[in-house]
Amino acid sequence: MKFLSFFFLLVLSVSCIKTAEQVNREKRIDSMNTQLANSQGLVADLLTQMRDMQSQLDKLNGRIDEVENRNRKIDPEGINKLGEAVTMVKTQQDGQTTQLQQIQVELKDQKAFLEKLMTSLKSDNSQKESKSQKKSAKSDLARGLALVKGNDYAEARNVLEELIDHPDFSPGENNKVIHGLGKIEYYTKKYEKGLVYFSKIYSKYPKSSLASSSLLFIGRSLEKMGKKDEAKEAFAKVVEDYPESPEAKEAKKEM
Repeated sequence: MKFLSFFFLLVLSVSCIKTAEQVNREKRIDSMNTQLANSQGLVADLLTQMRDMQSQLDKLNGRIDEVENRNRKIDPEGINKLGEAVTMVKTQQDGQTTQLQQIQVELKDQKAFLEKLMTSLKSDNSQKESKSQKKSAKSDLARGLALVKGNDYAEARNVLEELIDHPDFSPGENNKVIHGLGKIEYYTKKYEKGLVYFSKIYSKYPKSSLASSSLLFIGRSLEKMGKKDEAKEAFAKVVEDYPESPEAKEAKKEM
């Protein structure tokens, strides 16, 4: 009885072992089938790509044949004529380029000439304007001094004040402006201002033609201001420094 039980267990165990092997075998077979199916798909894809490549190659060969046919149809004489036409156009273009360069050179020369001419004209105009301004300034000076003599002191002041230190005037002309303004201040009884003008001439240009007159008016201004002693000294200085001048005679009378 024990033996039969053992034998039955042994048979059952063996049958179980066979069943496990069969399962493993079936799994391997399924795996191989799957790989085979995948391989068949890859092969199908490769075949499709090869067909596409063949199609593209056929199209390329067709284009090559088309180009060759076109080349065969081209007329050699026509090609030569076309080349001659291209050469002619290029020659004309070169000629036009040369002409354009010559025109540019001529325009550059003309521009330089015009600039030189304009500079010269501007210089001439500037010189003419300078001469005109100088002439106008001298005319204004003469008019201003005439107004002083005519006792039109307000208008004379307006004219002469515009001419102080005029750039076109010589020192002598500038002294005439200052002397005229000094006389205006003196005759309008602004003696201190008059002293400033007359002193400027006498101190800066003691040998000028207006120095003796300026010193005489300095004495007169001091006298009007009540400074008798200083006035006498000024008159004496006129006689001492400018003994032959008309102002010296006037100074002797007023001492």
